[in-house]
Amino acid sequence: MTRSTERSIDLMKGLHELILENSDPLTLSDFADVSASMMEGYARFVRIGLPGQTVALAMLGATINLYEMFGMRSDLPEILRVLASRIEAEEATN
Repeated sequence: MTRSTERSIDLMKGLHELILENSDPLTLSDFADVSASMMEGYARFVRIGLPGQTVALAMLGATINLYEMFGMRSDLPEILRVLASRIEAEEATN
């Protein structure tokens, strides 16, 4: 398993924990079809030559729009802070 794959798995586990902490009991598999569809769409952008940074910013923009759509934009900064802290803590242990 590559380092990038390990980081992705760890990030997904962290996101799963955030989902469980902030909603009714769900599993990540409940979102599998939607996630797969979104990832395929963003992967298409990479295949046509867009830089990864551009695709990542587009994904972040979509996240901001999603939170806005549900009237939760003000919640997003704290969620991102928690996620950033977890990422930094994982990096510190490696």
